[in-house]
Amino acid sequence: MELRLPALHEEAEFRRAVAAVPADNPTFLHFHRADMSLADYLDVLRQQALGIDPAPGREVASTFLFAFVDGRIVGRASIRHGLDYPLGPMMGHIGYAVLPEFRGHGHATEILRLAILHAQTQLGIPRVLVTCNSGNLASIRVIEKNGGVFADECNDPRNGMRERRYWITPRD
Repeated sequence: MELRLPALHEEAEFRRAVAAVPADNPTFLHFHRADMSLADYLDVLRQQALGIDPAPGREVASTFLFAFVDGRIVGRASIRHGLDYPLGPMMGHIGYAVLPEFRGHGHATEILRLAILHAQTQLGIPRVLVTCNSGNLASIRVIEKNGGVFADECNDPRNGMRERRYWITPRD
């Protein structure tokens, strides 16, 4: 697996992934609009990674990367460079998702592993916070497989749902 931005010549694969985004995850593609070209979308993602013109409600830079396996986009990761308030401590540093057709093959575990590595080695974030819904047993397993240490459980002020928070530190 490779965690990266798509190249311009991979627009057809990007469009296939966009079409596969499930209705139950409308935030799969952060900052994307239906009328955007891939080049325009990549420019927005690069600006977000540099902290230029942050999206409303986001006061810190964020890196958004796609997970590729054999040339196919199987999922994505979003890495917040800090924990901005009020939502940062609830959302954590890293969000990840896998497209429906690729679920159940260990991709989420690998996406999170690579996102943690990127956060630590490329962004200098030594300890990452990862959160998930308390009822999402698959995400709980993914986070714990990646060394997540349970910190607490609290209500998400955005929707009132219970969220579990985990800290992950570098492995020796």
